[in-house]
Parts: sequence; structure tokens; C-alpha cells
Amino acid sequence: MESINFVIYIVPMMSLIIGGSQAIPYRPAVNLYDQQYCMDTLTGRQLYIGEVFTREDQCVRIQCLESQQLWEDSCQVPKLTHGDCKPIPSTNVRAEYPRCCPQYECKSYESNSGGTLEQTDTYDHYGTLRSSHLTEMIVMRPRPRGEIPTAPARKYQV
Repeated sequence: MESINFVIYIVPMMSLIIGGSQAIPYRPAVNLYDQQYCMDTLTGRQLYIGEVFTREDQCVRIQCLESQQLWEDSCQVPKLTHGDCKPIPSTNVRAEYPRCCPQYECKSYESNSGGTLEQTDTYDHYGTLRSSHLTEMIVMRPRPRGEIPTAPARKYQV
């Protein structure tokens, strides 16, 4: 008798639960704080809109745009035509972009009868001149034998 009462009680309860859940209309969950972000697929890092970071060991700046697309800035190789130019890697490997970009050192030489003039220009990755250094290498000719060096004489009139 007890088992019949149990079945009579359980069956209507189950039908009420199953039938009742179908009677409630479905409403998707509304997230009031809808955070938008971008995903950098190379590092797996999530960036919120407007956020910027520099990829380590690549010297590339990544930015998340409002369109949820990534914008990448990388170091440019400037078009330098004056002298023999070579890249100089950044000494600070952990520096943020653009400080991690290499600089370019360009050397040019000009010879004359007295020696050689060496000009070393350093440019950033945009091609902007950052520093310039001049070195003059003077050629010393050997003195003929028997010549006694003398100091230059100046005459003054009082």
C-alpha cells in the first residue's frame, strides 16, 4: 500500500516538474557586463579593447582595436644610402616597442693627402639620424734622417 501511495505521489510530481519547465518561456542569460577583447593567437594572450603589449623576443607591438582586430607594429628597415650600414641590436632585450628595435650604424670614409676622415652616423628604425661622430686619422710621414725637429717659432712685435 505504501508503494502505491509513493507512485501516486511521485508520478504527478514528475509530470508537474517536466510539464512546468516547458511552460516557462526560454530567455537567454543577459550579461550586463559584456567585456570585449581580442586574442593574440601566437601568445594566447587576451587583450581588452585599447590594450597594447610587446611580444617578447620579436619586438612587435600588438594592439586590440575597437573592431576586435589586432594591429601589429614592427621595426622598419630604413632606406639608408649614405655609407656602409649595419644593424646594431638593442642592448635591452626586455625593452618595449620601439626601444627594442635595432639602430643602424652607417660608416663613410673620405681620404685626402693628410689622412682619412671617418664619419659614423647612427639612425633609428624610422631612418631618423640619432647621432653622428667624426674621426680623423692623420697619416704621420717618417722624418728624413738627420733632421732635427724644432718647435714652430712665432714673432711678436711690441
